[in-house]
Formats: sequence, C-alpha cells, structure tokens
Amino acid sequence: MKLSELLTGLEYISNRDMDQLKECEIDNICYDSRKARENGIFVAIKGETVDGHKYVDSAYQKGCRVFVVNVNMDLAEDAIMIIVDDSRNCLSHISANFFGNPSKELKVIGVTGTKGKTTITNYLRSVLTKSGLNTGVIGTNGVFYNDYAGKTINTTPESYELHKTIREMVDAGVKCVAMEVSSGGLMMERVNHVDFDIGIYTNLSPDHIGPKEHPTFEDYRDCKSRLFALCRHGIINIDDDHASYMIDKATCDIETFSIKKPSDYRAEDISLTRTQTSLGVDFKYIRNGQPTQTHIASPGEFSVYNALAVIATANYLGIDKTKMLSALATAQVDGRVEVIPSIPDITVVLDYAHNGVSLENVLETLLKYKPSRLICVFGSIGGRSALRRKELGDVAARLCDISILTTDNPDDEDPMEIINDIEESFVDSKCQVLKIVDRSQAILKGIEIAQPGDMVIVAGKGHEKYQIIHGERVFYDEKAEVLKAIEIVKARQNA
Repeated sequence: MKLSELLTGLEYISNRDMDQLKECEIDNICYDSRKARENGIFVAIKGETVDGHKYVDSAYQKGCRVFVVNVNMDLAEDAIMIIVDDSRNCLSHISANFFGNPSKELKVIGVTGTKGKTTITNYLRSVLTKSGLNTGVIGTNGVFYNDYAGKTINTTPESYELHKTIREMVDAGVKCVAMEVSSGGLMMERVNHVDFDIGIYTNLSPDHIGPKEHPTFEDYRDCKSRLFALCRHGIINIDDDHASYMIDKATCDIETFSIKKPSDYRAEDISLTRTQTSLGVDFKYIRNGQPTQTHIASPGEFSVYNALAVIATANYLGIDKTKMLSALATAQVDGRVEVIPSIPDITVVLDYAHNGVSLENVLETLLKYKPSRLICVFGSIGGRSALRRKELGDVAARLCDISILTTDNPDDEDPMEIINDIEESFVDSKCQVLKIVDRSQAILKGIEIAQPGDMVIVAGKGHEKYQIIHGERVFYDEKAEVLKAIEIVKARQNA
C-alpha cells in the first residue's frame, strides 16, 4: 500500500511532499522497534513507562524509513517523518486503512462494563452461530472463529492486531464479531476506528484503578462511556447505577434491559434450577408486553442480565426467536460459574472471579442454591493495590463457611505475604481459614473436606492457563487441576 493511501483521512505534517508519499510503498506497520523492517512504518507511542520516540533510531537501524511521531525529531536525511498530535489514534487510523477497514464488512458488537463481558461475547458467538450467523469472538479468553483459536495479550488487542484479526475473520467467512471492549482499550484508543454496529453496557463498579491503569473511578467510568459514541445502537442495563451516565453520553439510539426497572427487555418470574451437573435459571422476558419463557444453563441473577443482553442483540440483528432461545438454553462459557462434574452430592464450581465485586456476586449466587456449606479456594494477584486483597477477604469472611487462601498470580511478591494480607479480613469472622500456598494442593484440600450438600468454588483463574511468577507466565491449567483433585478424592473413597 502506498503511504499516501495509508494516511488517507489523517491530519498530519510531513517533511516530504505528497508526490514522495505517493511513491513510498508500505507493507508493514509496527509500534515495537524490534519488529521494524524495510518498507515498514514505525509508530512511536509514548506510554506510561516506555516512550517509543526513544526507539526511533533502533527502528531505523532495522531498515525502517517511515516514522510517525508526536514531535519534530532530528532524523536521518532519508527518513520520512509524519508528525501527528496523537500517535495512538494514528496507529488506529492507519491500521484500519492498511487492512481495508474490515470492520465495515461485518457486524461488530462491542461489550463493555466491569463484569459480564466475556460471558456475553461467548454467549453471543454460541447463540448467533447456532442461529445461522457465523460469529467470532475477541476478548479475554482469546480469539475464536470457525475452528480457529488464538491467544490475546490484552482483553482488547492493540489497534493493529485488532484490525488484522478482523480482516482475517472477514476473509474466513465470519459475518459478525462480538468483542470485549475494555476500559483500557478505550483509554488507549485501540478501538477508535472500529465500525461498531452495537454497543452493550453491563454494569460498573470500581476496578482497574491504580498507578498504571485509571487514576480515578470517574476516569474509568468516562472511558467506558466512549463506546456509545462509537456505535450505532446501544443496549444498556438500566438497573445499573451508572446506566444514566452511559445514556447521557451516548450519541446512538438506545434500548434497555432489566430485572427491576421498566425497560425494553425485562425479566420476570425468575426461578433457580439445579441438577448434578448444572446450575441454571428459568425466567420470562417481557418485550412489548409479550412474555417469552426462557431457560439458561448458568446460575444466578447476573446470568439473567447476561442473557437479556444476548436476547436484545439477537432481536436487533433479526435472529429467529425460536433458534435463539434453543441456542441460549445450552450456552456456557469455560471458567465462568462452570460446574465441574464431581462427586455425588458435592458441587464444584470454577470461576474467574478475581476481585471483591465479582467474588461477592458469585458467592451470593451460589448461596441461593442453599448449599450445606460454601467452601472457597482463592488468592489475590501480586503487584496490585492492597485494597483488592481486603475486598476479596472481606467478602469471603462474610459469605463462606471455609476459605482456603492460596496463590494467584503472585508475580514478584511472596505468595505467603499476600495470603497473610487477605487473612486479616477474617479476624472475628465465623469463616474457618486454611492457608496453603500451593494452589493445586489448596484445590485438593477444598474437595477433600467437602461433605454431601457442600459447594466448593475455585475462584480467580477460570479459563486462564497460567500463573504469573516473577514476570513470567508459567503454565497452569485450573480446570485440569480441579479434575485431577476430584479423581484423587474419588480414588481414595473407593480404596
């Protein structure tokens, strides 16, 4: 692609005239100087800890001759300089152009909020694909479409990777993509040039607030709201305390869903269902005064909210209701309140809950199924605010009968110090506390001590296949460890 084509629609200043820009051929975009090469363009991005402008010379040494910068720089004579106000936005802009603006060639659904993004996007893929609309997913769990499964570093990938992925989906026959739109992705301008058909808002609570993330809750909230200035149609949980803020900031038309307040899609007559291998919910949703009986294979009120978002999306896209309801009844997501087949009369649940709000939601949901005892195996990430540990500990101390504190992504911190921090929440609590650093052994202990009627929840990792230790992702498969522990306990019982 000619450089002039890549820059179409962008405001910039260059040290070259248009004729020279038309002659320059570009076949690669990078923002990491280690990936720079000939016929490429290097975008210098200034981040929290690293300034890409310091690596312009490194990119030049690798053969790159075109540079996007925020300031006028003293470059070699044969270097082409493109000066822009915002190089992050520029990366998004030229990435969309480079891949032919692929988001315009399929339906794009963006999901934002503190909780529910992964579940809703994966529900959407399952329901829409089974209903006849080939749908892919981009998010926390990775990239999925057709038979392809790939990893993502960030919940919302950097703009270059994002547009590249969408182009690959389009070329593979995908007609719709459901993607998680994180506050970080919005803040870092990764989705500025994605053509969103639908934006979904789930809920909002304090998260991702700290030195390397959002400085305040208000900034976090504002970043979330930006999705509704990028999409054509918004679908919003009107029961959430911050829904009105999202609606006020929106430039698109809005539909709402709820359990409590009047809305376009409201759930009523909610009842819990339970079998040996599943926890589910039956409910009716009311649309234009007409009730529709619905079943989902996931537990709790928050699962009803997730289902309503999917129902509203499917209806907006014109999906056949019968096909949609049939697909929704069996939709599940790995590591999200996932019931693992276990020992008779003992329910073992795997969940990604890794902060106070999400853990509180899942524990309160499980308690509604009236277990004899609730046993929780969890830890907290290293290198983050001590508030997160306290919130996790406070919730477990209040709601659980037994808590087994263990390792969860300790990074450079001593796991036992993190565990001891969490333990402080259990002073004067009726909840029994066990401390086991080895996560696999902690899981085994939780299942060993479970008695008929008990529920064991293993929280924090969910779908993840790693532990972060000293900056490295060390392979760790939570589900495999849970299954292994179940088999060990079964073997002992049968011995």
